[in-house]
This record gives sequence, C-alpha cells and structure tokens, in this order.
Amino acid sequence: MPTSLDTRKVIPGFRGKLYDDQGNFLAQVPRWQLQIAVTNTNYQPAGQAQEVGIMQSYHVTLTFTETHVTDDLIAALINALKNNQQPSFGFQGVIERPDGSTGRYVCRSCVPQGNIDVANVQPGQLLERAWNFDVNEPVDLQSLLTA
Repeated sequence: MPTSLDTRKVIPGFRGKLYDDQGNFLAQVPRWQLQIAVTNTNYQPAGQAQEVGIMQSYHVTLTFTETHVTDDLIAALINALKNNQQPSFGFQGVIERPDGSTGRYVCRSCVPQGNIDVANVQPGQLLERAWNFDVNEPVDLQSLLTA
C-alpha cells in the first residue's frame, strides 16, 4: 500500500536559519545553502561490465546572501586581509520542522572563497552581499531531522 506524504512535516523555506559561531541569529541572511561535492574515480574490475565509483575526496561549501544591514562580516574579512591573515568563520545552519524537530549543521573553519560582494547597488533593489565559503572541517551534524 503506498504511503502518502505527511504535509505537516514538509519544511517551508522560512524554517531555515543561520547563526554565527557565537550562536547569534543572522537575521539579515534570507538564503543559505550548504553543499558537499564528492569526487570519485571510476574503476572497472577485470571481468566486470560495470564501472564503480570509488570516493577520492569531498569538498564542502557554504553560500549565502546577506541583506546589507550591518558591516560586521565584511569588516571582519577586510580587517583580516589588511593584516595578511586568512579570515576564518564559524556558522550553524538550522532547519526547523513545524513539529519542532530540527536539523543542526555546524560549519567550522569557513574561509571565504571566490568573489564576495562588498557593495552590490541596484536601484529599486535591496542591498545584498553574496558570500561563498570553503568549509575546512567536516560538518558536525548536531541534530538530524527524523521521520
């Protein structure tokens, strides 16, 4: 017998929150994304028609859009760069289901990667900053959503 989807457990986008490493809610972050990219090497054993993937490495990235409310994050980045230091940040991503169950993903040693908007000004639009980070430690799964 097919099971139906329990819509009470479907998570709307506003249930995702991002916190800094001190546990402060980053209310000015309307969108964030945490991804793991896995790199495999294909291997075909003798006598086998099918190739199999063997994991070689993985890479974790965190991207988010910050609505320009404060300059706290960009100031930390620019001050570190002025002092010839690699800036490092910590973040906690939380997804809350309406029934109270949460998924909490802690990202440590996050270093900026690629282009980061210092100012992105467009008439008629909110001022936003795009951020990209390499996450240099494995993601710590502090709580997981369950069925």
